[in-house]
Amino acid sequence: MAAALLATAGQAGARDLSLPLTGNLLGSVVDAGGIPQMGASVQLFNKYARLIARTNTAPDGRFAFASLPVDLYSIRVSLDSFLPAAREKIAIKAGLDSILQIHLATLFSNVEVSYAIPDAAMTDDWKWVLRSSPATRPINRLLPLDPDSPSSPELHPRIFSGTHVMLSMSGGDGGLIDSDSTQGDFGTGFALSTNVMGKNQVQVAGTFGQNSGIGPAAMALAAIYSRNDTGAFGAPPEVTFTMTQLGGLGPQMTGGQGTNAILGSTPVMRAMSLSVYQVADPLEDVHIEYGMTGESVDYVQHASRISPFARMTIDAGRAGQVIAAYSDGARPDELSAHQQYQAAADTDVPDNDFVDTVNMMARLPQLSDRNGVLELQRTQNYELGYNKRAGSRTYALSAFYEDVSNGQINVAGNLSVLDQGDLMSDGMSITSRYNIGNYQRDGYVASVNQKMTDRVDVAIAYGRMGGFTADAAGLSGSSGVQQRFLDGQNHNIAAANLLARIPVSGTRISASYGWVDSGAVVPRHIFTTQNTYVEPGLNIDVRQPLPFFGTPGHLELTGNLRNLLAQGYLPFDTGDGRTLLMVQAPRAVRGGLNFIF
Repeated sequence: MAAALLATAGQAGARDLSLPLTGNLLGSVVDAGGIPQMGASVQLFNKYARLIARTNTAPDGRFAFASLPVDLYSIRVSLDSFLPAAREKIAIKAGLDSILQIHLATLFSNVEVSYAIPDAAMTDDWKWVLRSSPATRPINRLLPLDPDSPSSPELHPRIFSGTHVMLSMSGGDGGLIDSDSTQGDFGTGFALSTNVMGKNQVQVAGTFGQNSGIGPAAMALAAIYSRNDTGAFGAPPEVTFTMTQLGGLGPQMTGGQGTNAILGSTPVMRAMSLSVYQVADPLEDVHIEYGMTGESVDYVQHASRISPFARMTIDAGRAGQVIAAYSDGARPDELSAHQQYQAAADTDVPDNDFVDTVNMMARLPQLSDRNGVLELQRTQNYELGYNKRAGSRTYALSAFYEDVSNGQINVAGNLSVLDQGDLMSDGMSITSRYNIGNYQRDGYVASVNQKMTDRVDVAIAYGRMGGFTADAAGLSGSSGVQQRFLDGQNHNIAAANLLARIPVSGTRISASYGWVDSGAVVPRHIFTTQNTYVEPGLNIDVRQPLPFFGTPGHLELTGNLRNLLAQGYLPFDTGDGRTLLMVQAPRAVRGGLNFIF
C-alpha cells in the first residue's frame, strides 16, 4: 500500500511539473469580403512595446507564433492598400491558443480575439503555418549570400514602406496662451509617418495657426526618429527635434478681455528643442526609460534649460507593478507619450498616433515674464506609483512631490492690480499668463479603470493635491500686489472619465468631468505613473469617421469642448468695483476635419 501511494504521488508531481507555461498565438487575415490576404506583415510586441518577432501571412492568410511565455502582447498588421490594424493587451494564457480574426479594410480595420483549448490536435493546416512561419522556422542550412540572387525583403527592404499621412484643419477657441498651443483662431496641421529601409521609422508633423491679431502666425514643426530593431547594445535612442515660432507676445496693458494692446512692436518668439529617449532592461522584470530634453528660446532675451527625465517599472507579476519617475525642467512629454497602459477603446485605431503627434507638436514652451525678463517654468518632480490588474479592472495609486520655479496661472478681468512686469499676453486669448514665482506642493491620486467591453472604458479617480485659494489681504493694498495673494493649501479633487467607440458608426468619444473644492484652483499635474488626469469641469472630445470613397484614406470630423460649465474661475475683489479672475482652464469650443490616408 505504501509503495502504491508513493507511486501515485510521483505521478501527480510529474503531472504538476508538466503543466504548460506557454501558449500559442494564431491568427488569420482577411479583407472586408472575407478573402484571405497573403503576405501581410505581422509584428509581435511585448508589453513594453518592444518588437520581439515578425512574420508574414501564408497563402491562406494565416500566421502563428508558437510557445509564447504567458504575458500580455500586442500585434500590428499592415498590408499595402489597407489601413493597418493593431491590438493591445492580448493575453497569452497557459495551455491555450489565442486566436485572432483580423479584418483589413480601406476604411475601418479591426481585430477580434478568442481563446481555444488545443486538442491533440492542432490541425494539419495550423501545423503547416507554424512550420512555414519565419518567426518559428529553424535554420537548416546556412549558405553564403549570392549578390546575383533575387533580393529578399529582409536583405533589401524598400526605401519607404508603411507610409501614412494626415492633414487637418481646425478652428475655434482655445489656442495660444490659453492652452499652451500654437493653434490659433484657425489652424492647419499635418503628420507623416514612414519606415525608411525597413527598420527606421521617421515621423514629421507640423502646425500653422493663423490669428486675427498683429504679427506673424504661429508655427511648429517636429521630426521624430526611432529604430525598431535591437543590436548588441540594445535599441538606439528615439530622437525628437521641434521648432516653434509665435508672434504677438508681450506685457499686458490694461484689463480688457481679448482686446489687449501690446506695448510697442511685436517681436517674434522662436524656440527649438531636442529630446533623446532611451530604454533599457537590466533585469527580466525591470524596465527603465530615461532621456533628456534641451530647449532654447529667444524672445527679446534668451532662455534655455536642460530637462532630464527617467522612469523605472518593476513588474511583480500578479502582485502588480511599482513605478518610480523623476523629471526636472520641462514637461516629461516623452514619458507621457510612452505610457505602457492604453485604453482598450483606442487599441484598434492606428491613426490615433497621428492626432496625438500633431497635438504634442502644437504645445508652446512654458514661458512667462518675471520682472520683465523672459523665464521658463522649471518643475522638479518626484513620483511613485503602483498599479495592479485584476481581470478587466486596473487599480492605480500615485503620489508626487514637485518644486516649481516661475510657476504660471491664467488671469483675466481687471489686471491693473497686478505687477505688469509679471504678465504676458498674446493679445488674442481671453486670458493672460501671470508668473506667481516659486512654490512647492504634493499630492496623491487613486483611480480605478474598468474595461466594460472591448470598446468602452470607464475610470474614476479621487485624491488631494496642492492648489491656490484667494488671500483677501493680499489685494487690500494699491501699491503693488505681491505673489502672497495666493495661499497654497491641499484640496480634494475627483474625476470620472469615459472612453468609448460606437461599433457601427465608428464614433470615438472621450468625456471627462473634473471636480475641485470650491474656491480653489489646482494646477494640473501630468502623471507619468498612471494614465489618470483631472481637468476642471465637463470636457468632451469627439472623433467621427466619414466615408471617403475612391481613395484608400478616410475623413474624420473632430470636436473639442473644454470646460463647458466654466468651472475653476476664482474671482478676486479688487476694491474698485471690478473683478480679477484666476482661470484654471478657460471655456473653449473647437472643431476640425482630418484627412487620413
